[in-house]
Formats: sequence, C-alpha cells, structure tokens
Amino acid sequence: MNQQQNTVKLDTLFASNPDIKQGLEQTASHLFFIPFMTPDKFAESIGLSKGVVGGWIDQGYLPTAKIGRYRMINMVVLVTNLKEGKVL
Repeated sequence: MNQQQNTVKLDTLFASNPDIKQGLEQTASHLFFIPFMTPDKFAESIGLSKGVVGGWIDQGYLPTAKIGRYRMINMVVLVTNLKEGKVL
C-alpha cells in the first residue's frame, strides 16, 4: 500500500470522527520530549484500543523503530510530521 492510499484512508477515518485526529494531535504535542513509546501506552494515551493502534502500525500509518526486539512508535517523527501538517 502506498502513502497516497494511506492518506486517503486516514482522511476518511478523521472525517468520520474528528475527535480521533484532535486527540492524536494533542497527545503528540504534549509528548514531544518522549522519543519512543510502546504501542500499548500510545493507544492508552490517545484513547483508542490496542488493536486499532496495532492496525495503524501494520498499515504503516505510524512511524516505528525497532529497539532490541520491541517495535516502538517514533514520537519525534510523528510530532514533526503533525506539526508540518503531514497526514500519518
């Protein structure tokens, strides 16, 4: 799946529930100084299920990095992209 298809899917998701986008942007801006976050903690912090966040990771919507044997969400890249107006 390419970036344009990902953008369309997220635009559709955000159009149907703008609270998700607002929550994600608020959480990301407050967590700028946390470089990496577990998917479980990220899901908890934005109020979504672990399954939804896992799906976003699998689809490539969230920037991740592998640290040891753990897949972590790269919060620095996420916040930078959101501040630049880039869609996940």
